[in-house]
Amino acid sequence: MESIEQELWRRHAQEGDTEARDFLFLRYSPWARSVAAAVARRTGLRMMDWADHAQNAQVGLLEAMSRYDASLGVDFMAYAKPRVRGAVFNGMRCFLRADAADSRKRISVDRLESLHEYADDPLTAFVDTVVGLGLGLLLDGDLRGDDTSAGIDGYSPVLRDALLKVPGRHREILIAHYLRQIPFQDVARELGVTKGRVSQLHKEGLGMLRGILRERRYDRDAFF
Repeated sequence: MESIEQELWRRHAQEGDTEARDFLFLRYSPWARSVAAAVARRTGLRMMDWADHAQNAQVGLLEAMSRYDASLGVDFMAYAKPRVRGAVFNGMRCFLRADAADSRKRISVDRLESLHEYADDPLTAFVDTVVGLGLGLLLDGDLRGDDTSAGIDGYSPVLRDALLKVPGRHREILIAHYLRQIPFQDVARELGVTKGRVSQLHKEGLGMLRGILRERRYDRDAFF
């Protein structure tokens, strides 16, 4: 496994390989959540949602990934831990200065609007919305969930592997929106596209993920 991971780090750093980046991100995100949980327990900031701590930890993880040089032989978690902890602390400072509810509301509105758009008729729009919201809750619960005791491989392998099968740009948007909890407008700015295009790709990506799971005949019990 070590040689495989070394190759993924090389592809990520030298080739900008998004699939390698996403695999590594999904692999280390449960660990980053455990770091966030330790910081949250230490500070005791109870008015801030656990999801916000977890999101800030993912930001720190991405920053560490972008700067990490595997060829130096330094263990990644030892390298990344100060950055992940720092991102969680910074998130707390920002929370104390501003109302965090606006971002959460924007995310909910984004999802609803995306799932209602691009449908041929009202019935299709209704079905797409119900199915899409359900799959979104599954992504939220499994990828960003509250199990702070999870290890490095703490994600459901079923959902993680299915997500990695979604094509690049669609996968990037699903990870950014559901795991990092970024509103569509901010995802659009990161990717250099319009918010409308992100909305469309979000809905298409959920459809692809649904198709992959259906093709493999997975049911809800496979995730627990």
